[in-house]
Amino acid sequence: MICLAIVGVMTGFGVNLFNRQIAELQLRRVVHSFIQDAQLSRQYSRSKNVEMTMRPIEGNNWGEGWQIQENYFSKNHPAISTPLKIYSLKSYQLIGLIHIPEDLLKPSQQFTDMSAPHKTRHLSFKNGQIALLKNGGFVANRIIWQHAQYPDLIRHIILGPGGRWRTCNPKEDNQACSSN
Repeated sequence: MICLAIVGVMTGFGVNLFNRQIAELQLRRVVHSFIQDAQLSRQYSRSKNVEMTMRPIEGNNWGEGWQIQENYFSKNHPAISTPLKIYSLKSYQLIGLIHIPEDLLKPSQQFTDMSAPHKTRHLSFKNGQIALLKNGGFVANRIIWQHAQYPDLIRHIILGPGGRWRTCNPKEDNQACSSN
């Protein structure tokens, strides 16, 4: 009986540890996909000499996912946007698991264009230039992702002024995660 009790306790700890590892992988997948898609948008804008925008799928909520779109401008027609890639958190079995903790962010974060009329969230790349606002200013910003089942699993994605992306775990590196 004692052996069975010990095995049961060890199994319980093992299952919890295994679930936490899966949660860390899910969070890491979203973080790396976001950075990869932003880098892809910038490279595409540079190679095709066009404007690329990465924006939330629905409204201003990055937590649903994002899309990459190519923007066309002409004198005779309004701007036309063609979606090239969509990364939906719903389609990757992450629905409700990875979200953005609004209480940890300032209004100007989440790649929000404070100069836009409705303070839209986006990353725009023109001819490979680093994440510009609609008025031509630079976005030096961050987005924070959190796992719903393990609220202590948080990752910051930070775009620095030189165009470099970095991720930060506030539990391990509090100094690097501090606000800009």
